[in-house]
Amino acid sequence: MKILFISNMYPSKQKSYAGIFIKNQFEELQNIISNDDSLEIFYMKRAFTSKIGSLLKYSFAFVRFMPNLFKRFDIIHVHYFYPLILLAWLNKKLHKKTKIVVTFLGRDINSQVNKRNQFFFRKIANEVDFSIPVGVTLSSQIKKKLDLDEMKIIPCGVNDRIFYKEESVLKVYDFIMVGSFIHRKGIDTVIKAIKLLPKNTDIKFCFCGSGNYLVELENLQKDYNITIKQNQTQNQLRELLNASRFFLLMSRAEGFATATTEAFFCGVPVLTSDIDNFKEQVEEGVNGYTSQLGNEKLLKENFLKLKSLSAKKYNQLADGANTSFKSASLHKVCLQIYEIYKNLNSVQ
Repeated sequence: MKILFISNMYPSKQKSYAGIFIKNQFEELQNIISNDDSLEIFYMKRAFTSKIGSLLKYSFAFVRFMPNLFKRFDIIHVHYFYPLILLAWLNKKLHKKTKIVVTFLGRDINSQVNKRNQFFFRKIANEVDFSIPVGVTLSSQIKKKLDLDEMKIIPCGVNDRIFYKEESVLKVYDFIMVGSFIHRKGIDTVIKAIKLLPKNTDIKFCFCGSGNYLVELENLQKDYNITIKQNQTQNQLRELLNASRFFLLMSRAEGFATATTEAFFCGVPVLTSDIDNFKEQVEEGVNGYTSQLGNEKLLKENFLKLKSLSAKKYNQLADGANTSFKSASLHKVCLQIYEIYKNLNSVQ
């Protein structure tokens, strides 16, 4: 069985954390598949670009893919539906027996597919043989926009050989955020909430990532206890998560946030926005809390409330986090995906 991964994200020097779960899945599947199978990958490295830069980046990617049009694959697995599904669709037009699997991650369906292009992409989606939404909320969006039946909900997977709870680690930070410093991730709400706190508060924040709100975060450092880390390895992220009391993410949109699950695997409870996608992960008072989307005043109050949480209650939350979503381990996820490949390949 010949398998090809196609992805618009993969770790790069500029964004070392972007698409790391794609890399993890690819490498884990290489360890799982039989000796008779082969697995290749075609990817685009993530980088911050303008709209014109993105257009050029995708155009160049389509050109680079051309040699793969003449290769026959049994399975093409597309990570992120829009617009790279077109590459798999073109290949299938030349090789009719090829099966297409798509992992839907969130923005590829809820913001990229719209009324202007919905009819076109519904036609393209007819060639998809198996869809994998990473969350329940996302599966309903796929059904609504593409009229694709939900096949199987499978999260991206957490490498539990890297993300795990370390014992007797000093908690250096009260809140840690991991991800891009962009509007969709709600970093603007976080910044506004921090500004509402008293200057020189003893609440300690750690931000891991990069993006266009970096300068604003840096400006806050003179009045607030803020540490900024960039280009962290996964092992470094595990250490930082274990050194933090709460994981923080105020996203406006997500599929099924892998970073949240990584925090759980490290025994770190979370504070997230109250969007439906996070409600699939966060059990209030058990493994974390949610805060109203875009409400910086309430978020500031939650910072203060969680800072003063009793040790007993915090330990209960940490235990709840550490037992959450163990089925989302990378190995278990990849076993499910490989089983999907084999079942599809057995149908001619």
